[in-house]
Amino acid sequence: MSDILTVLDVEKISFSRAIRGYNTEEVEDFLEKVAGSLQTYSERIKNLEVQLSRFDEQVREYTELKHSLQEALVLAQKSAEERVSSAESKAEVIIAEAEAQAHKIVIGAKDRVDAHKREIERLRQIRYQFVAEFKGLLAKFGSMLNSLEAPADERENENEGKDCQ
Repeated sequence: MSDILTVLDVEKISFSRAIRGYNTEEVEDFLEKVAGSLQTYSERIKNLEVQLSRFDEQVREYTELKHSLQEALVLAQKSAEERVSSAESKAEVIIAEAEAQAHKIVIGAKDRVDAHKREIERLRQIRYQFVAEFKGLLAKFGSMLNSLEAPADERENENEGKDCQ
């Protein structure tokens, strides 16, 4: 017999008879009750072991699921970080290109302003030269008119002198 009693051990046990011993009927009734209780406990233990086995399996499945979810979360975080990094890189490139284009536009605008200033200065010089030449022509024509008027005045003076005589 082992240390742990089974239902069969209790059912098959027999005691030797002694004088002034216990009432055999009472002992047998008690042993039947003990055997019944052992049977009930044994069934409960088996049921609990089955439940425990199911729970262990569920815990294992949940643990695997937890690990899978953690891995998925890590991958999602890495993916998100990569996307953010990629977006930041693209944004930096776009900003650099926009700044370069803006710089070209500003330089082009400054060049056009400088060209317009040069053109305005050239036109001012032409105007100044034209005004100077025009004044020269006017002065020349004025001299010519004066020279044309002088002989007419002299003729009038001569004609007046003849009339006085």
